[in-house]
Amino acid sequence: MSCSPSKKVQKRGGYMLSANSIKTDRSGISVYDLTNFAQPKPNRRFLGVINHKVWIYDAFSGGKDSKFKRWMRTHPGEPPVLIDSALIDNSLIPMKVYLNNKGYFGAEVTRRIKFKGARAQVEYQTHTSQPFRLGAISYSIKDDSISYFVNQFQGGSLLKPGKQYDAYLIRDERERLTRELKDIGYFAFMREYIFFEIDTNARERIANISIIIQSLRNSNVMPGSPADTSPGPPHLRYFFNNVFVHTSQRVIAGDTIKDYDTLAYYKDPDLTGRKNPDFFQIYNEKPRLRSEALARSIFIKPGEPFNQKNINLTYNRLQNMALTRFVSVNVLPPKNVNDSILTAGKLGLLDCDIRMVRSPVNMYTIEAEGTNAGGFVGLGGSLNYQNRNIFRGAETLRLRLYGAMEIRPPLGVEDESDSWLFNSLEGGFQAGLIFPTLLSPIRIYHPGQNSRAITSVALGFNYQKRPEYLRYISSISLGYEWKASETSFHIFSPIDVSSVSILRDSAFNDYLLSLNDVRFLNQYTDHLIMAMKYSYIFNNQSLQSKSNFFYFRMNLETAGNLLNFFSTVSNATPDENGDYTMFGIKYAQYFRGDFDFRYYKPISENHKVVYRVAFGIGRPYGNSSSLPFEKGFFAGGANGMRGWPARSLGPGGYQANDSVSFEKIGDLWIEANLEYRFPIYSFLKGALFADAGNIWLVKENEDFPEGNFTFDRMFKTMAFDAGLGFRFDFSIFIFRIDAGLPLYDPGEDADNKWFRSSKFQMKDINWNFGIGYPF
Repeated sequence: MSCSPSKKVQKRGGYMLSANSIKTDRSGISVYDLTNFAQPKPNRRFLGVINHKVWIYDAFSGGKDSKFKRWMRTHPGEPPVLIDSALIDNSLIPMKVYLNNKGYFGAEVTRRIKFKGARAQVEYQTHTSQPFRLGAISYSIKDDSISYFVNQFQGGSLLKPGKQYDAYLIRDERERLTRELKDIGYFAFMREYIFFEIDTNARERIANISIIIQSLRNSNVMPGSPADTSPGPPHLRYFFNNVFVHTSQRVIAGDTIKDYDTLAYYKDPDLTGRKNPDFFQIYNEKPRLRSEALARSIFIKPGEPFNQKNINLTYNRLQNMALTRFVSVNVLPPKNVNDSILTAGKLGLLDCDIRMVRSPVNMYTIEAEGTNAGGFVGLGGSLNYQNRNIFRGAETLRLRLYGAMEIRPPLGVEDESDSWLFNSLEGGFQAGLIFPTLLSPIRIYHPGQNSRAITSVALGFNYQKRPEYLRYISSISLGYEWKASETSFHIFSPIDVSSVSILRDSAFNDYLLSLNDVRFLNQYTDHLIMAMKYSYIFNNQSLQSKSNFFYFRMNLETAGNLLNFFSTVSNATPDENGDYTMFGIKYAQYFRGDFDFRYYKPISENHKVVYRVAFGIGRPYGNSSSLPFEKGFFAGGANGMRGWPARSLGPGGYQANDSVSFEKIGDLWIEANLEYRFPIYSFLKGALFADAGNIWLVKENEDFPEGNFTFDRMFKTMAFDAGLGFRFDFSIFIFRIDAGLPLYDPGEDADNKWFRSSKFQMKDINWNFGIGYPF
């Protein structure tokens, strides 16, 4: 029995805060920023509606208290947040400061409390006038050298005439100037030397800014005296003198090695007139890491000005070496150098001391994992060996022996006499060699020092036992990966060769032969793929920022062109089916491309909306009449259309025979997803989602009526689903359960395409189990 509002107020000791709302009188004012200043914060709600924690707290309050009740109130429950007039009034102060910092000088904020039952809502209202805008931007710099460099990078200034006045932008400009000056050698320069004078014109609502950069203070002059106003000595510009790299450290701090050798490394040995080498490598016994390998990751050069960017880049590159456990990069005054001489010459010298603690070269691991390949859930394990310095150049050798078993829905044409839960087995061997640079027999463009580039060579063998067939895949590949910027990543594989051998179950073979089109028969026959691949990835997510970001990936792939060229120039004879072969195996020839775009929009600290759009198309040509099975597109499963099991949707509006369920693949793929993510309790998080999409054939096929794509019936053959998901976030991994309900199934007859609540059964829900987020 629920209490009346007045009794609840009396019981709780006040009115419960239901929400803080912000009303602004100008569109340019950020409601989100102002809401962050509002205190107190209301209790979090499940799905934004239900105060479940407060309900639990109230349910276990009153009556005789116990340890269990106290635990329920403090763990799954939480006390209601009550209206506090003092905190509410204090919230007005930072709101006013924020508005003034944004150029709304003299702004006011008022508040009003609305009571409803036992709850109350606080409404804040802004009262502002037209914001000030930036006028003239001028500089006052007594140090001629500093003045010269500031003029050089003035084009990157964040302050532009006409922009709205923003104190936070002025703060960022101060940090930018400090950073830029440090990166050209002003090692000792601090942001405290930079001041801003603001001259406002209230009538024109203009703020003129004068940027003042002070010289060094004269240490012989007393602060505040008349002589204190005279310009001090100029700021020193520092240059690197020597670079020392300790590669045999056992710990970062201290001199842990007493007997060591020193190797001077010159990148260009024939260069004359150079005083110092590129760096001194200091090691014990013998150098385990070649100097040439270190040089690829060290961007600090003797004779060049101090540059914080290059120090950070050096640290990141060395720390990202597989061989490295810890790295420290320190800048120190050089030994045996007369400081007075340096000061008189208006420059300073610095030594850079780099210390590296190595990880063990050899590593053995045994791993167990949950798998989610192609939307099918299973269990897997592997035995791994890794050598992190196989050629003493930070190259990595990886060997992996693995096995897995998965749950796959049977196709309905195989012998199920020996079927069990895990009806799909997989195993194999992988070997890979990774070089921390771009290797090529010909000179290729190097993406620059800011990119992290690797070359990988891999080979492997894979065994797959499905209910309908056995498949053996042998592969070898050569690939390049490089990070062109903080947001862009490229993957290029000029050579990617795989040989696929398939042994079909007799019942499944009879089913394929019963189809009039040889397309699906060809997809389950032996074939050779010699492909060239390219992928581009853009991701502007910042770990320090909670703003919106997006992810984009594009994949392009083509195969068989070089083999077809050899067949043509050698006048090769086709086989009895009219197909050209290599080593007695028919090779595939096709083009395939797809893209995946995702937009992440945080609503609050723990609530997020994710939008996703994906598209893919593949076209066989030349020596192929259909895409290889593993290159086709599929719909359904834990990472796509979650209302259907993996590979069970489509193509298009094709109505499948209930007695036969086969893996459905297509030449064209369109998909859109919407997901709202929210916290539930501790490590348990939830999601509401909706999916739309399908796969289609590019050409009309009589075996699959309405399975081909046409614009006029695209939406009629587009499937829709919605559902609820639970994510168990254990930090090291995320286990996911998504319950998807088909809302519109183009593969059903006309009377059953749309979901009807009157016919709903629990078996209509498709349960998806996955590892990690779907996107």
